[in-house]
Amino acid sequence: MTLGLFIASFLVTRQTQVPALGGLAAPWSLLVAVLGLRWQRSMAWLLPMCAYGSLSLLASLMLGVEFANTIRFLLVTVGTLLAFHMAPAAISARLALVPLIMQSALIVAISLSLAVLQDIEAASAIRSMVLESNWGDIYSFDGLYYRVQLIGNALIPLLFLVSLWRWRQGLYYRVATAVALLGLVAAGNLTYVVVALVAILMRTWQIARRSLAARVMIGVVICAGLAVAGDIASDAFSKKFGANDSSMGVRFDQIDVAVSVWSESSSRFVFGSGLGSSFPDGRERAYSESQYIELQSLYLFVQLGVLGSAIYLATLAFSARECLNKDGQRIFWLYMLSGITNPYILDTNQIIAAMLLVCLFPRRTRVPTSPPTP
Repeated sequence: MTLGLFIASFLVTRQTQVPALGGLAAPWSLLVAVLGLRWQRSMAWLLPMCAYGSLSLLASLMLGVEFANTIRFLLVTVGTLLAFHMAPAAISARLALVPLIMQSALIVAISLSLAVLQDIEAASAIRSMVLESNWGDIYSFDGLYYRVQLIGNALIPLLFLVSLWRWRQGLYYRVATAVALLGLVAAGNLTYVVVALVAILMRTWQIARRSLAARVMIGVVICAGLAVAGDIASDAFSKKFGANDSSMGVRFDQIDVAVSVWSESSSRFVFGSGLGSSFPDGRERAYSESQYIELQSLYLFVQLGVLGSAIYLATLAFSARECLNKDGQRIFWLYMLSGITNPYILDTNQIIAAMLLVCLFPRRTRVPTSPPTP
């Protein structure tokens, strides 16, 4: 199982840079999840979502949506639920997390190198190569702080959360936490940083729960941190909201598009437009040309409708509660929060996250295996 999760994480972080690996991450992750399944009564709770998804798929096909798109969204959507119900095998967390550490270290190295070089032409050339290769984007507002937003970054918050919760289990996890935190900063994603701060406060509060003095100190640090971060947050928000084509401007455009779709048809709001259906074009971009948009959670909501989304979220919450211990549930929902305003959520990344958490923070006893490397 360790090897299976290692390969899954490696594929999802490296598939864009190595063309031969393209398209393998999703089928491999689904294969690992299916092979690791432990058939039990709780899986019956997945039937409503499977039934609704199948009906949505049929509706999409009747409306002329390509079969490849519909089956992809059905498999991945069900896969994000199915992954929770695999047998919680004992794995080597240190090995399984290596691809995520590599991803984090890579974007930190790129960000720091560009900041040190101070070569605008080189930075522009690198950005052009990254954009043309569809690896993501690299940009800077001031020529000092370069945001390295590559495909594969979506699992860095998971690396940070898992390592933070295992902070006291050795130097490996402390180093991994530091590398992941630097990676979150280098990624330049405000939601990632906010979730990291919330996680640090939650974990520190947990550790200090028996000490009143420690809690008072944490409160003081929080107040001081909020005061210091005020100007930084204001600047970050102004850049994100400052133009129609800014990251937040595009997201608001997508919300406007979704509202327009629902206002035209109440049935689409309730039942969705069908799995695999394209997201309508907006003022800022032609969203119909892509299977990923900035608000991927909104895209799935448009496909499933309020009824399908309610069934999905209820099944997701049940699966997390049934299969993860309390720490695992906290980590999972923080991970979900980190992706709620980003493209790469409710997809292969989430399947991998669920499998890792089931093995590392299981509610039930793990399947007996040979002792793993700690």
